Amino acid sequence: MARGLPYTCWVAAGSRHEFGYPAIAQARGAHRFGSVATEIDAPLGLWCWRRQVAAGGSSEVRVYPDFARIAQYTLLATDHRLAQIGLLRRRRRGEGMEFQQLREYRQGDTPRQIDWKATARQGKLIARDYQDERNQQLMFLLDCGQRMRTRETETEGGGAVLSHFDHTLNAMLLLSYVALRQGDGVGLATFAHPQPRFVAPRRSGSTLNHLMNAVYDLEASALTPDFLAAGRTIASRVRKRSLIVLLTNLREEDDDTLMPALSILQRQHLVVVASLREPGLIALRTARVSQFEDALAYAAATEYLYARQRSIAVLRKRGVYCLDVAPGELPMGLVNQYWNMKRSGVF
Repeated sequence: MARGLPYTCWVAAGSRHEFGYPAIAQARGAHRFGSVATEIDAPLGLWCWRRQVAAGGSSEVRVYPDFARIAQYTLLATDHRLAQIGLLRRRRRGEGMEFQQLREYRQGDTPRQIDWKATARQGKLIARDYQDERNQQLMFLLDCGQRMRTRETETEGGGAVLSHFDHTLNAMLLLSYVALRQGDGVGLATFAHPQPRFVAPRRSGSTLNHLMNAVYDLEASALTPDFLAAGRTIASRVRKRSLIVLLTNLREEDDDTLMPALSILQRQHLVVVASLREPGLIALRTARVSQFEDALAYAAATEYLYARQRSIAVLRKRGVYCLDVAPGELPMGLVNQYWNMKRSGVF
């Protein structure tokens, strides 16, 4: 969508004129500017010439996923106001962390943090200070299958309607930024589309740009996800113990390939399954039932949601960390899950 067009100007003979105009892309991916349509009026204004002028130089532009969450996180983190965007920073428990330093005991420290030898030497309570473990690995496993093409009727911040796939990309980039700031490596693997992509975990300053270049032109396909094949790929290519974050939209029929895949991954890795919930189904359950068709829709939505809850419960019993959230809640849900696992010493 371009603004400020058509543009009118006077150009003297033998001279040139330059102008600019803002353009807002409506979708991610690689886009090209087409030719420019011009109209040149005759001297007396009785007629005009219409010409198509080809775009010069490189006319391809890359439209990346949304940066807004990352910018908002950066600003609020600087000002220690992360709770405003739903991010909960919980006090660490003092277990499973890297030792940082000794300091005087403070109210709220746990008995396990007390260093009794240092306390005896100093004649006062001395506690160990810990920091979150660094140099860990986080690996995203991104479902690019047909279910991720779902679009809700609500818009993101009054803008374009985002698909479930776009929501997962935005959440993935935000969590990548947070993990990289913590010193963890981040990688990516995609599945359920014709040409799966793999980005090995890295923790350099250019990792976020590398990830964006790997996904900016990705679109959800019409394929059915094969979780077992994806799990085998990750198990064979990622040897170091990692946190595997599976971004998908679960169905009860996935159990045949999902459960074996999780069994393979859990031998070496921690696994988080983040499943997007369709707000439209929640709306069906809360809508007034006045006709027979309404009753059918209510019954179908209820049965579907119960089946989904059963699947999530089974996963949790198997030791899988699960998120079952609406698309708009995914970014903060993922980051909070990451911090919970960091603070508890699980990851």
